[in-house]
Amino acid sequence: MLVHEKSVPLYLQLKDMIKQEIKKGVLKPNDRLPSEKELCNIYKVSRITVRQALAELVNEGLIYRSHGKGTFVASPGVDQELITVTPFEETLRRKGIKPSTKCLSCTTIPADFNLATLLAIPLETAIVHIRLLGLGDDEPLVIYNSYFPESIGKEMMELVHEKIQKGHSFSTYDLYKDIPTVNPSMLTQSFEAIVADKSMAKMLNIKPGHPLLRVTTVVYTADGRPTEYRIAAYRGEKYRFHITRPAYHFNNK
Repeated sequence: MLVHEKSVPLYLQLKDMIKQEIKKGVLKPNDRLPSEKELCNIYKVSRITVRQALAELVNEGLIYRSHGKGTFVASPGVDQELITVTPFEETLRRKGIKPSTKCLSCTTIPADFNLATLLAIPLETAIVHIRLLGLGDDEPLVIYNSYFPESIGKEMMELVHEKIQKGHSFSTYDLYKDIPTVNPSMLTQSFEAIVADKSMAKMLNIKPGHPLLRVTTVVYTADGRPTEYRIAAYRGEKYRFHITRPAYHFNNK
């Protein structure tokens, strides 16, 4: 039970108690938590205390709220570091999640103005579009839409088909190690919160309007040549990205 005399705030005590129940498996993924009122009665605390505890757990990705239905235990999520690029398979296995990849399509299309500019190639030049679905424990987690100059794209297509046949899990970035003529040196990324449209919802087995995180990436070689433009849509409640960076002190003199 909660100890009112302890120096640790009540909301943190409550948060830790719920967190331990989740870790021990007493509360399982998708289990519904008691309502705020019920938690107040069980632990003899105020509603403010309960809300603070639940808010902390939501921020840590351990629980999620469903409007009109209640608060539920979240399924294991994926926490990915941004400083280094970690292979898709390794990222999931670290969390005890079984990774797998499906190829949704591999096609050759003419480059429109936007794609030609991003890949630094002439307009209408043939490019390769590869669309992959990344899964964890057979549950869809992320859609990858990648665009390549044709020379690189053809090799990527062959590798995708080869890896799929062998049952390997991967993202396109994991395949560069098998293309000796291309050595990615740098990538730029932007992050944006979006909601799933009908097409994305169907592929990810979620409802339209579900929160997603869109990550847009351009991969470059050491000489500044773009080799891939990728748009990835991650399920918002499943993926979390983090970065650790130094804090700079400003001299106000």
